[in-house]
Amino acid sequence: MTRMTALMISQLNRMNEPARHASLGTRLDALEFGDVVSPSAGTVAPYSVVMYETHPAIGTATYVHAAIALGAAAQDIATGITNPDYARFLSVKGNATMSGNVIITGTDINGTACTDTIALSNSSEVAGDVAFKTVTNINVPIKTNSSGDTVSVGVGNKFGFPIAIPNASMVLAKSFDLVVDAGTVTAGTTAKTSVYAPAGAASLNGTKLLQLWFVA
Repeated sequence: MTRMTALMISQLNRMNEPARHASLGTRLDALEFGDVVSPSAGTVAPYSVVMYETHPAIGTATYVHAAIALGAAAQDIATGITNPDYARFLSVKGNATMSGNVIITGTDINGTACTDTIALSNSSEVAGDVAFKTVTNINVPIKTNSSGDTVSVGVGNKFGFPIAIPNASMVLAKSFDLVVDAGTVTAGTTAKTSVYAPAGAASLNGTKLLQLWFVA
């Protein structure tokens, strides 16, 4: 049998060229983005992993506002406020045996308006459950005692995620000061209630790096 010439081989290879071109777009798309298949039991969709990092300072009971003197009527305080360094839970603290609610108004990490009502518990520091990035108003209650009652507003050591984390397993890796951290994720249906409490919180100093990798 006589072997085909190079020309004959080339001509035969090009005989089905239209069919090959017809699938070129599909093949390039699969090469660039992967071949996503929807199985009969559900849907497969691509997601990205996001890294979020902060350099938070240690929480203090007077970070947002120093002691506010309570009076015979409730007060709205809109001056003398220091915003949190990063989105984080706030706290309130009285200086004596007292009660009443402190209502904090501001925005979350995404600029969405939010409020948090925190009940005073005498002289104990009480944490809220909303991660604030800015504080625009602090409403303090009437005094409990005849005189001398004060309330301060601080920040805690739980830091808000930039998106809702409805399941803690969405957080894939946690690092503090470049070391794996065994902190706690609090899942939430919104960004303002989704927070992370680093195990190394006692070492927070505004310089050490907190990094979180999560599915977005």
